[in-house]
Amino acid sequence: MQSQNSDPLDQLRYVINDLIDRIKAQQQHNLIQDNRLSVHDNRIQENEESIEFLFRKVSQFEYLIGRNQELEQNKDFDLRD
Repeated sequence: MQSQNSDPLDQLRYVINDLIDRIKAQQQHNLIQDNRLSVHDNRIQENEESIEFLFRKVSQFEYLIGRNQELEQNKDFDLRD
């Protein structure tokens, strides 16, 4: 810490330099956090796309099950004749 007998300009320089160092440290921290958020955003987007794909496939599968049941019923009906 600066002594009480220091020149006021030196004290001001010290405070300003300290603030600059703190700002630079905060900027670096913010950059790291921004990168982490970007990675998380990408993961979320990939998960959302996977979920949408899954829902489309489930819908197709449900359609195929229904179609298969119809064909089974038609086959059973035709076998009775």
